[in-house]
Amino acid sequence: MSRQAKDDFLRHYTVSDPRTHPKGYTEYKVTAQFISKRDPEDVKEVVVWKRYSDFRKLHGDLAYTHRNLFRRLEEFPAFPRAQVFGRFEASVIEERRKGAEDLLRFTVHIPALNNSPQLKEFFRGGEVTRPSDMSRDLHILPPPLIPTPPPEEPWRPQPLPAERRGLEELEVPADPPPSSPAQEALDLLFNCGSTEEASGSPARGPLTEAELALFDPFSREGDPSPARREGVKKKAAEYLKRAEEILHLHLSQLPP
Repeated sequence: MSRQAKDDFLRHYTVSDPRTHPKGYTEYKVTAQFISKRDPEDVKEVVVWKRYSDFRKLHGDLAYTHRNLFRRLEEFPAFPRAQVFGRFEASVIEERRKGAEDLLRFTVHIPALNNSPQLKEFFRGGEVTRPSDMSRDLHILPPPLIPTPPPEEPWRPQPLPAERRGLEELEVPADPPPSSPAQEALDLLFNCGSTEEASGSPARGPLTEAELALFDPFSREGDPSPARREGVKKKAAEYLKRAEEILHLHLSQLPP
């Protein structure tokens, strides 16, 4: 398997330009910049518009992932609570904007968050553009209009008889809809670090006793406390569920 660079881009996130959607809620412009480490002038941008509930869902998903990474040196950023009254006030809108921006920027230096499927799904639907190309196009005059002859009528095949048409429809399977170029570009940007992690991680043997102790750091054999035993079972179930998610993610990134 070919090894890909761990991360070819520096990422920068901004949340700006809050506006009122025609349906009445506030939405925010979210910009993700991907700056090439090899050529700093090579910049790609993905822009989406999101509302408060989208940020809150992303915050919950990423907080769950971060909690299972056992990273105690940094504190996961808090997010403003939902409120019914006053949510259209300027101070509340600014608090939510800043909270969303802090959340996205927190993920930059943590690969498990930066390349998470939840973050990729958050930006799904955004168009990948190059700001340098857009600014250059503003200074280029469009070509002069030249009259062209009308296009010829394209050749159309004759319809098949009814009985033959039924056989043709059964014989030819429908092709799956192709993915759009914008979606392929988005997948490439957010998958730039996952290939290295999948291909470069060596196969591990059974866990050692010290590693197993991480799953149950407070329990003792024959613990008389039912509450502690139940808490240990619940925590172990969470770790097993997370391990299955990581395994499925790893298998989905392997070539067919």
